[in-house]
Amino acid sequence: MNLPANSVFLCAMFAHTEILPFFPTLIWSHQIEAAAAARMNGGIRAKLEALIAASPDKDHTGMWQTEHDLHTLPELQELTSYFMGATQGVLEFLETESQEVEITGCWANISPSGTSHRSHMHANNFLSAVYYVSVPPGGDKITFHDPRAQIHVVAPAVKKLNGYNCEYVNVEVQEGMLILFPAWLVHSVPGNEGDALRMSVSFNINFANFTDRISPPIWQPNLRTHP
Repeated sequence: MNLPANSVFLCAMFAHTEILPFFPTLIWSHQIEAAAAARMNGGIRAKLEALIAASPDKDHTGMWQTEHDLHTLPELQELTSYFMGATQGVLEFLETESQEVEITGCWANISPSGTSHRSHMHANNFLSAVYYVSVPPGGDKITFHDPRAQIHVVAPAVKKLNGYNCEYVNVEVQEGMLILFPAWLVHSVPGNEGDALRMSVSFNINFANFTDRISPPIWQPNLRTHP
């Protein structure tokens, strides 16, 4: 890890200096090939527009969110395959013992100009993801918030914000981008300052047979209940 330039003099006092980046908060960002994303997004966009047109509340002015079974639609099958492939990559990276997972929810977020999404997390899941179908200029960010409440206990002013001293990070997004992150990570979406609809698809995932495979204690007992 590179040290800030103003730390060079202090570190020169020592034979060796190392920063140990333990317990990082990881976010996995994937970009689907442009032609494939454009074709896939066209089908998803048309389906979402049709759902709005068929809604009894089609004159609704706020953000739209579909039901949680969007991944069961034919128009979402290709995207679901990308999501499951990305999920397997994360599980392999984390070296989880169990890699049997299921989608617990999938829905679209359709945001007209001026709409935003407050800070939230996706409880009772392991991973969450968001895929960008339509990203207008001025509606191209997602915000991730530092999960450590302790950082507010002593918060000195800084000369310049960077990835090590900030309380939140704005990630610029674009059409065809798929982002995965821990479901517990608090995130929000700034207001859509563009004129067109911002469309995204969210996924949640958890381990299959969670209560059987994951929830039981992992420590080894030394006294038998049933001799």
